[in-house]
Amino acid sequence: MLLSVYHLTEYFYPDAARDSFNELWLYPVDDHRQGLLEFRLNIAPDVMPRSRQDYFHNRIYSFHVTHPHTRLRVEMRARVLTFATPEPLPVPVQALSSLESRFFEFLAPTSRVPLHYNWLELLGLRPPNPQESLHSYLLEVTEHLHRSFRYDAAATELNTPLIQFVEGRAGVCQDYAQAMLAVLRSVGIPARYVSGYLATGVGSQGSHAWVEAFVPGSGWYGYDPTNNSTITEQYVKKAHGRDYDDCPPLKGLRRGGGKEQLNVLVQVKVLSGSF
Repeated sequence: MLLSVYHLTEYFYPDAARDSFNELWLYPVDDHRQGLLEFRLNIAPDVMPRSRQDYFHNRIYSFHVTHPHTRLRVEMRARVLTFATPEPLPVPVQALSSLESRFFEFLAPTSRVPLHYNWLELLGLRPPNPQESLHSYLLEVTEHLHRSFRYDAAATELNTPLIQFVEGRAGVCQDYAQAMLAVLRSVGIPARYVSGYLATGVGSQGSHAWVEAFVPGSGWYGYDPTNNSTITEQYVKKAHGRDYDDCPPLKGLRRGGGKEQLNVLVQVKVLSGSF
C-alpha cells in the first residue's frame, strides 16, 4: 500500500525564545515491512538539522535555533510503501524462557511502565499457559484491552500515570500501548513501544502508538490494542523504544519564550491499493 504522511508541529511563543535545542523522531522506518520512498523535512526558522541513529537504531534529526524567534515550525512529508506480513509461527510461550537476558531492556520497568502493580489483577487478565501459542495469547490481550477502555482524548494528558488510566478506563493510544507493555512485561514477554501513523481507524487523526512483542522464529510483531488489530499495511512505523519517552515526535529545550501554544496536524492518505 502506498501512503503519504504529512506531520506539522508548530510552537507559538508570546515572548522571543532563543537557544532552542530540539530532537525529532519523524523519520519513517525503512525495513522489510515498509519502504521509505521520499522524506522531506522543513524547519522554520531556517536551520540545518543533523541526523544520527539513537540507541534503539531509530533515525533522529536534531537542530539548534540560536537567534530569537516567536514561532517554531517543523513540517515533515513522506511517502511510504507498506507490505503485508505473515502471521507469526505458532510457537509456545515457553519458547521465550531462554531469551530473558537478551531482551532485558524490554522486560524491565520504566517510569511510565512501572511493574510494582499487579496489572493482571487490575485489568482482569490471566497469565499465559507455557504450552499455549504465544501469538494467540497476544491476540487475547490485545482484544481484552480494547474492550476494557474507552478512547477519549480528554481523559488523559501526556504525563498521566498509567495507574490513573487503568483506574479511569479511558485514554488515548499512548495509554493503551503502555498498558499492554505493563501486562506483557509482567508475564515475561518482551515488548516495546512503537510510534507511527495510521491511515484509518481510531488514532489516525494524529501520531499513533502500538506495541511490538517478540515472537521466537518470527521476530518483532505488532499489536494495536486501541483498534484490536495486528499491524497491517495501513500502519507506518517511525520508531520504537521502552516507552513514549524513547521516541516522542519532538522534544527540546529553550531559553525564554513564555508559555507556548502548540498546533499539530497529521494527515495520512492512501495513494494506491495493496500490491
